[in-house]
Amino acid sequence: MADEMTHLKFEDQDLPKLDDRNDYEAIVEQYIPGRRAIFPIIEASFHELLAGRPAKILVLGAGGGEEILRLGMENPSWSFVGVDTYEPMLDLARRRLAGTPVENRSEVHTMQIDELDEREFDAATCILTAHFVPDDGSKLAFFKAIHARLKPRAPLAIVDGVGLVGEPGTELLRRIWKRHAMRNGVSEQAAESNAQNFKKVAVVTVERQEELLTAAGFTDLVPIFRGLAIKGWLAFA
Repeated sequence: MADEMTHLKFEDQDLPKLDDRNDYEAIVEQYIPGRRAIFPIIEASFHELLAGRPAKILVLGAGGGEEILRLGMENPSWSFVGVDTYEPMLDLARRRLAGTPVENRSEVHTMQIDELDEREFDAATCILTAHFVPDDGSKLAFFKAIHARLKPRAPLAIVDGVGLVGEPGTELLRRIWKRHAMRNGVSEQAAESNAQNFKKVAVVTVERQEELLTAAGFTDLVPIFRGLAIKGWLAFA
């Protein structure tokens, strides 16, 4: 386990500009296959697992605020603590949360998860975030830090890029990713540039991801989503 978690830079990826004139949510859904289904699946999972009781939810990669908004708007008994390492995305989250019914039930912090003192969360989300953490001991440390902040048997909903860069099947999925974006109105140049992001992030194989989650203390991994090179699980602390 690394003494300190290292992260790839979110801003090194080819992403839409983070300003109020852009509908960030709509833009990224042009690129990511099945993205619109991810949040309802996680919400339904938490409804099943949290049994309608009040819950404190940890959000990893809270920049943009989308998870908090989507999970919080219709669930007034849920509160949220979000962490992210990229301040511009957290600025976007604060703007989107301002004036909503979720604002007073949420807080977001610019920090790594191992810097968060708060514990005893009832659930956590980690959506398209862990693949920014290198598998040099840091990814395991990242998962262990999440596990340490959850109550026993609390669910983690994790959705992440998976694959082995350069492997034929993974490269085919990357090309299909590009075609998917182009069919959603993205220019070929922009779609190719975005597809190249997959080579920049620290994706690991499905087997390696499950191995790391298990080594961090999570059990009973249940697959809940798959969209090309994106896979989602429920894992229990």
